[in-house]
Amino acid sequence: MSTINLLPKNYLHKRNQNRANRLCFILFIIVMLGIGAAAMVSRRSWQNTMQIRDRVNVAYSDAAKLINQMHQLEAKKRKMLEKANLTVSLLERVPRSYLLGALTNALPKGASLEKFDLDTEKVITQDTQRGKNSSKSKKFSKAQSKRQKAQPPKLVLVMEVTGRAGTDVEVAKLITNLAHNPLTDSVDLVYSKEKLINKVAVREFQVEIKLKHDADVIDALREANVKTKPLGMEIAKFTKD
Repeated sequence: MSTINLLPKNYLHKRNQNRANRLCFILFIIVMLGIGAAAMVSRRSWQNTMQIRDRVNVAYSDAAKLINQMHQLEAKKRKMLEKANLTVSLLERVPRSYLLGALTNALPKGASLEKFDLDTEKVITQDTQRGKNSSKSKKFSKAQSKRQKAQPPKLVLVMEVTGRAGTDVEVAKLITNLAHNPLTDSVDLVYSKEKLINKVAVREFQVEIKLKHDADVIDALREANVKTKPLGMEIAKFTKD
């Protein structure tokens, strides 16, 4: 059976239009709610991002303060080390009494001391290999200069000994005895000339002695003890036998 719709066409058109309007309104509300929810979510995420950024900035500022403090401490430490190295380099590791004793023991028979001068001399080192390499970077040169500043200056004790002897043979013996000392680096004869004293001809001489820059009496005494130990053991064995 076929149904006959007795409603007017205008009424049906309006009803369909109202349904479409309602459906569009509902869809509009759903879309607006979605946009609002998305805006709320994006706002919260933006706030969280800003909070994280603030925390990172605070952490970076704290780290920068710590780094500055570390640099300051390193600078203070470097200055303290420089002062300590300079103090150590200036310490008298070879007492003058020991030097006078060594000179007296080195004197042969017929020789005597008249004058004894002690002074310090700064060692200037030149690295020829580094001077040849001209292709080095500026950073390396700056680092090398900092290292050289941190190192203490090398000081060498220089002695000028003036004395008298009967002949040049005695002067040569004195130079030989001083050269065998473990603390000496070089022994040079400045002059040796004849001089009349009470109508007696004697040889007046002057010797320049340079000690090693790391010379220490303790090392010399240790070497002396090591050399004398075998002799003592042989004497003990001989007395037992």
